[in-house]
Amino acid sequence: MLLEHDEGKELVHTRQIICRGYRRRDGLWQIEASVADEKGQAVPFRSRPDVASGELIHHLALCVVIDDEYQIRDASAKTMAAPWPVCSDVAADYRKLIGLRIGPGFTRAVREVLGGTLGCTHLTDLLGQVGNTYMQASYPDRLARQRLHGEDPRRWPDARTLAFVDGCHAWRKGGPVLAAEYPQLAGDEPAVAPESGGSSDPRRTPAER
Repeated sequence: MLLEHDEGKELVHTRQIICRGYRRRDGLWQIEASVADEKGQAVPFRSRPDVASGELIHHLALCVVIDDEYQIRDASAKTMAAPWPVCSDVAADYRKLIGLRIGPGFTRAVREVLGGTLGCTHLTDLLGQVGNTYMQASYPDRLARQRLHGEDPRRWPDARTLAFVDGCHAWRKGGPVLAAEYPQLAGDEPAVAPESGGSSDPRRTPAER
């Protein structure tokens, strides 16, 4: 599809990842993600029937509830299709995600509690997409809260709102996108400390700040 010469090919596997982000009435964010692997050819096994062409070898789902402070408040996992019955044994262990925060160090923290034999490879990998979906879904609301402090992003209490700056080619410092959207961040001017000194959410306690 993307290559100039891609004729003569046979479809043997289709992986579909679907992620949806919901704003809940209680102010939390609910991220629902699923991964499905459909085989385009039979997969042989020794101790169970083969997976036939057109069948799903994996169909797994996660539901993660996250608050405005990037913290996971609830989590559940479900196995709808897997090659082995024992694959679903670890579903309840994904509640270990509760208390972790989306952001720097999240992948490492996930691996510590669910990596390797502690979890399901496909569900654990899906958590990266859950984090991305949360950031995308909550971004307009997070941006609106910061803009209450003014239009200069250097004065925003929560610097994580623009954590994507200098994280890709489009948002690179010195590039036209950053210069147009946030000219204050385009140069080498020092950041200005926010007047309020701290929390992006006044509901947090002093200890949490």
